[in-house]
Amino acid sequence: MAYIHVNDSRITAFAEAVIRDRADVRTLCEDVLAWVSHNTVYSRLNAPFFPLQRSDLDVLSMGAGTCGDFSNLLVSLLLTLGYEAQYAYVHKDCFGNEQDHICTAVLQGERWVLIDATMPYRKWHGFDCPHLEYELLSPAAFEERMKREEAHWSAVAQRFGDMRYAGILYAPWLHDEPLEETEERLESVFFLAAVDGKKNIAIYAYNMVYTPLGGTIPTVCKIDRDGKAFRFPCRPPRELWDDDQWGEVFPEADVPASRKTDAFRRFCGCIDAVMPRISTILSELP
Repeated sequence: MAYIHVNDSRITAFAEAVIRDRADVRTLCEDVLAWVSHNTVYSRLNAPFFPLQRSDLDVLSMGAGTCGDFSNLLVSLLLTLGYEAQYAYVHKDCFGNEQDHICTAVLQGERWVLIDATMPYRKWHGFDCPHLEYELLSPAAFEERMKREEAHWSAVAQRFGDMRYAGILYAPWLHDEPLEETEERLESVFFLAAVDGKKNIAIYAYNMVYTPLGGTIPTVCKIDRDGKAFRFPCRPPRELWDDDQWGEVFPEADVPASRKTDAFRRFCGCIDAVMPRISTILSELP
């Protein structure tokens, strides 16, 4: 399956409907970012198994995707409108955090400018996003790399005896559920799946809180066959995903009263609202 469909009638129709000024790359990109904000969700729950990598057209039809999927739409649109566009594979984001992330790059004059359609970057740094470490990939090179990833995880899924595992292994970032958004703050719950060699699946729910200066994770919850277990930071993290920041594990029944703040209860309520949908999806797997 192709990831982008340059000059496809559905892409040109999308451009006609969304873009106010195709001659100004900043306005063009801001129009697309606004469309993503109002018409899509960061999620794979509507189609968690296939396709592994969603195309530009999938994002339009599904109204959902993750960072690579949103980038496919942006790259396809920019190329259709005559701009030079590439993918940016981000290793350290604009907040200084280690990431495995994808956004888009467009040539503006003699400089490649990053456009990031994924929250939280889209909120404060959508156009000309100042990510710190990244590599630029042509559309062909990006597709070649992702196809190798697809083939690898498909082979693992085949050993598991069910090709649907490939979707979870290839893209374990299942869903981001918004909790609160103001001009200076963004809070959500990010759901990530982890599969071990015996096909046991655990879901990690991260309480993500961002400001224009960076992000924190006040609480993480692991959900598996044993129930829910919570961890809280015990020291300042070196960066967002620093594993050394976490203190002891508390089963749900043993969470200290001092930790049961309004924010914690809001976090738990979100988990309880989203997990039935995730559990239904995972119940399809042997």
